[in-house]
Amino acid sequence: MTFLLPGVRSAAAPTHPTAPAPQSQDEERAVHLIKLLYSCAAALDEGKKELANKGLEMICSLATDDGEPVHRLVASFAHALARRIVQPWQGVCRALQLPTTTPAPAAAAARRRFAVMCPFLRLAGTAANYAIIDAVQSERNAVLHVVDLGGADPGQWLLLLCFFANRPGASTHHQILRLTIVNEEDEFLSSTAALLALEAEHLHVGFQFHPVKLHIDQLLSIEPLDVRSGEALVVVSTLQLHRLLADEFAEAATCPHDRKGKRQAHATMTRADALLRNLAELSPKLMVVTEQEANHNGMEFKDRFGNALKYYGALFDALEESVPARGSALERAEVERCLLLPEIRDIIACDGAQRLERHEQMVHWAARMEAAGFVPATMSPGTVAQTAILARMLAGDSRAYRVCGENDGRCIFIYRGDVPMFSVSTWRTV
Repeated sequence: MTFLLPGVRSAAAPTHPTAPAPQSQDEERAVHLIKLLYSCAAALDEGKKELANKGLEMICSLATDDGEPVHRLVASFAHALARRIVQPWQGVCRALQLPTTTPAPAAAAARRRFAVMCPFLRLAGTAANYAIIDAVQSERNAVLHVVDLGGADPGQWLLLLCFFANRPGASTHHQILRLTIVNEEDEFLSSTAALLALEAEHLHVGFQFHPVKLHIDQLLSIEPLDVRSGEALVVVSTLQLHRLLADEFAEAATCPHDRKGKRQAHATMTRADALLRNLAELSPKLMVVTEQEANHNGMEFKDRFGNALKYYGALFDALEESVPARGSALERAEVERCLLLPEIRDIIACDGAQRLERHEQMVHWAARMEAAGFVPATMSPGTVAQTAILARMLAGDSRAYRVCGENDGRCIFIYRGDVPMFSVSTWRTV
């Protein structure tokens, strides 16, 4: 079983066929590794575990987890494929002490390092902040309540405080910024509260902090968010909603129609859909959703594998290029080990309700948002332009990162080269 691929010069799979070019020994080895990996995935998909085992043995003799990006990428996917082989035998997994999850503090630290080393989420947070200020600049409610469902970096809220302090009319209207953050870590909540309170005092901004010590998986209702009447409400979700897509439940008997009166096409809904419906009932002025622009929620393993290899290849390349300007090789390795490897393992090795990293593309999130009762909220040209300017500043001459507004300003896509990596979309209720 062979796979004809164009020249592989990076960890990311090429997006367009190119003319063959002379290859170095390293490039030939990279192509060979990618072919082997695809062969292993195809063999496993066909139930040929012995053939997959032989392929993995060859990969392990060639790829290392501390070499070039393509080697580290292949090693990570080989690990995930091996996990998929033994996944049905949980006793074997436990006996071999194969960890199923990264400890929460290590995962949180890896997310913070990733945000520093690769500016995807910084760009998403900047776009969200501009959109928030645009959406509420004419509001005269005493309180602007921003609910962070988790995933946003404290730096995003520091920037929002600055925007809030300098918004039009700020000096003539005494408005309080109230921030609710959903997060399960006490240390994160307490340190974020202290940091933001100090900045708010420096900026002479009225500020309130409301911590909700939960993971989004545990947010079974909207009551803990403590939304009060008379507030101008904004909801922000950063890479959170996709983790609620694994949990489905029947709802046809109690709610056979969506909020627009259309009959549902299926008899189940996910916890993500249920949460979105509950949030829509609060009539927020704005909801900002940031998600991976990837299709890792399909049922067909072969397609999911190919999509994930291309997507995470681009992330491995981005991390490699961030060293040493934005972080060390050790920090890069920690991000790959504690953040990217668990995601890859989840996407490749797990099926059914066990798989949590169910990334979906913007077109699918748009359908979910509209079914829940949201309609698109157009971003201002200034929001798109300012975010694009920041992307150019961060990328320098390489154009490694760029921002494109699409769908008439209803969303933006953050690209790594020619690959769309994250989407940021804005929504409101009717």
